[in-house]
Amino acid sequence: MPVATYLVILLHTASGPFNTFHNAWSVAVMYDALGRISFPLYLLIAGYISLNKNESLLSTLKTRVLNLLIPLIAWTVIYFIYNRMIHGSTASFSLLETLSTPAYQHLWFIYTLILLYLVTPLLNTFIQNGSKQRINYILAIWFALASVYMLFDNFKDSVLEHQPTSTPSNIDMVVYLSGFYIIGGIARRYKLAPKVPIAAIIFILSAVLTAVMCYSLSISINQPNDIFLFYSAPTIVTLALTCFFMLLNAPLRLSRRVNLAIRALSKLSTGIFFIHMLVLETLLRLWPVNFENYYAILSIPAVALLSYAVSALLIVVLRQVPAIKRLV
Repeated sequence: MPVATYLVILLHTASGPFNTFHNAWSVAVMYDALGRISFPLYLLIAGYISLNKNESLLSTLKTRVLNLLIPLIAWTVIYFIYNRMIHGSTASFSLLETLSTPAYQHLWFIYTLILLYLVTPLLNTFIQNGSKQRINYILAIWFALASVYMLFDNFKDSVLEHQPTSTPSNIDMVVYLSGFYIIGGIARRYKLAPKVPIAAIIFILSAVLTAVMCYSLSISINQPNDIFLFYSAPTIVTLALTCFFMLLNAPLRLSRRVNLAIRALSKLSTGIFFIHMLVLETLLRLWPVNFENYYAILSIPAVALLSYAVSALLIVVLRQVPAIKRLV
């Protein structure tokens, strides 16, 4: 979880310099591509942990959905106030609109995760009782429609017809990303263990191919274009899966202290996710960093790491307050 959480912050740090051409734009492309595997990686880990369990719907609602829903409500209010005070938003609060539109850009993922948790008992039944042939068939259909077809559809809209790609709804995102959640569960059931060196080579080749395709397309149409960077795009799927299997199967012998630190950071991951946009944007307001030169190869990951560290410290402090402990 700490790796996925850091990659989320890396993505949001790189997204600003990605949106406009400049001298170091290729650096922003590279980090944006790496950051795009963050949400798929979250879902792969969540599926690995949550699926393959004989868990009732009531238990799922208590232990998973409520643990996300209550913080989501609180942070929706916090980001709504923040948006008005800092960004001067004049939008009025609407409960109905909030049900479909997150209060801030990164909160969409919590909507997706909650919806996936709601169908977890059904997915558990499918993974535990379904044959390997049927499971492979479902995943093949998912990849064909949510990855390959989606890419061609977006390419047609944005490149051939010069139209902005439509923003996916919450249900669309569940469909696009559900494959990662299912694969996480399948990896645990069948104890999938691809060789780490092979996964590493595929990861590097996929990262380079993704960045090159994104760079070439953007230069050819004279504006930054991220259709190759969508979370379920084919090369992003490959990147996320190889990263997941490298983390899962890497023959690392970590000390007891390192293991304890990783576990502690994993417990803070949800809180860090919620608060990191406040921290990142505040740091960039107080300390304007120029990401438009080649020092960005160091400054982008450094700012992301600093935001991660500050967010983690804030969550540790907030967890000492009993009244708000459940919100972080």
